[in-house]
Formats: sequence, structure tokens, C-alpha cells
Amino acid sequence: MKIAIVGGINIDIEGVPFKTIKYHDSNPGKIRLSYGGVGRNIAENLARLGGDCALVSCVGDEPMSLGAVEYLRDLGVDVSHIRVFRDEMPSMYLSILDDKGDMELGISDMEIVDHIDPAYIDEIRPFLEEAGVVALDGNLTEEFLGHATAVLSGTKLFFDPVSANKGVRAKKFVGRFFAVKPNRIEAEALLDMKISSDDDVREAGRRFMELGVSKVFITLGEDGVFYMEEGDSGFIRPSKDLVIMSATGAGDSFSACILLGIARGLSAKKTAEIGMIASRITMSTRKAVSEEISLELIEDLMSKEV
Repeated sequence: MKIAIVGGINIDIEGVPFKTIKYHDSNPGKIRLSYGGVGRNIAENLARLGGDCALVSCVGDEPMSLGAVEYLRDLGVDVSHIRVFRDEMPSMYLSILDDKGDMELGISDMEIVDHIDPAYIDEIRPFLEEAGVVALDGNLTEEFLGHATAVLSGTKLFFDPVSANKGVRAKKFVGRFFAVKPNRIEAEALLDMKISSDDDVREAGRRFMELGVSKVFITLGEDGVFYMEEGDSGFIRPSKDLVIMSATGAGDSFSACILLGIARGLSAKKTAEIGMIASRITMSTRKAVSEEISLELIEDLMSKEV
């Protein structure tokens, strides 16, 4: 079953100082360039997990962005619906970490993503309607999300809010999604409620279901994830021996597992279990997508936890 992801492709630039940051001065350290973006990361994870997926996006015509597209093509991702715009700056994310590896400052330049507009969705609508599931992320405009969820009402749609500020773009029509995966803060913003206990998390799940969502996954950081679907709900806590090299991209690998679970008809519980292991694999590397991730590795790790 084909899985289509509509979202951004980023060029990520990360700076890490050797010592405590000195402001208004040049700080010796390491600078890393990599391919990123929620949509792109989900697509790469899906390809490595054996999913049949396509990415709908847009890039500039400079070498890094074109390289990101070719990288996905080589992994088997359908990139035929990625548009290339001349004389456009790529979607870029610049992050400065502190000497402990925590975020100090980030700047996001994703204006090119605005080219993914309602007219484009109308143009490729037959392709998206043939997909078994379509993922939309919070980087897309409110206008686009509203239009896409209306015209693709017969398709199973998945929403990854990306952040609380961006996720609220789907607030008016979140009930149109078959599945959603907000974190605690994003769920609070989408539902206008405070979530400070497990009971609050359960109530948030019920509210999403009442709006029309069929599968709910609320990620809780170090507390794991809460899943809910008709007839079943619960919490899955992380392994006690979890080793975190970097949390970057962990949510994207979880989203990929949700899409794969929907495409293959898995229960919300099974999907959440696979997603937790996938996130664990991702966090064990400094890369946003682990080159080691696979269904075989996930199943092997799950068997050892039983």
C-alpha cells in the first residue's frame, strides 16, 4: 500500500561549541550539515522500514537540495512529485547548541514550503487519492491543511503537528484526520486544555476521538507514549536502559511507524510498541535518521524485551 508524505525537505546546519558559548564572539567548535525536515525524515525512515512511500515537497535548484532528493531516490522513495524551483533559497534550519548538546538558539527559514499550496494538491489529487494513507505535517499552511483535509476526505490522513505554534494551524479541522501524533504541549494547544497528569492525557485522547480521530498517539518524552483507538488505550513506558545520544528525529521515526501501522492494519497498541523501539534506535545515534533502522532490528529488540 502506497504511503504519501506531504512536507518539507531541510538543509540542517548545526553548530556545537567546544566550551561555554561566548556571545558577540567567535566560538571554536564543530559545524555539521545534514539533510532534514520532518517530511523528509519520515520518508527516509519509511524507506528503511520497507514501506512503499512517496514524498511531495519542493526544493531550490542548488546542490544540497538536489542532493537530498537524489539521496531519497536512491533509497527507493518516489520523488516524482517533488518540485524544483529556480533561484529559490532552500528550506534551512540553523541550530546552535550549548557545550552540553542542548538547544541554545535555532533559526528556521522554510518559506519555500509555501509553494506547496491548494492548487498543487488539486493538481496531484488523483495520485494522493490512490495512496492508502497520506501524511501532512505542521509546516504546511493553514490554508493548505484545510483544503487538503476537505478534498481528501475519503483518504486516511495522518497529522504530525511538528510544534505547538505550527500544529494549531490544523486546530479547526483536526477531527478530519484518521490519526494524529502530538506531544503533550501540542495536544494542549490543539485541544485548549492543560495536561499535567495521566488522567489528563486520557481525557485528551477521548477529546480527539470525540472530534473524529480514529487513532491517537500522544508522545510524552521520558514518560513514553499514550495510545488510543476504539476499544483500547494505554501507556507504553520507555526502556530503563535507554541511551540517548540525540533526541533529534525520534518523533519522525515514530511517525513513520504510525504510517506503516495504518498501511498494514496494525492495532494502535502494536503500532505504539514498534514506534517506541524505532525512537529508541534513532536516539542511539547523533543522526536524525538511523542508518541501522529496520523492521528486522525492531522485531529483534522487541523480542528481547518480552
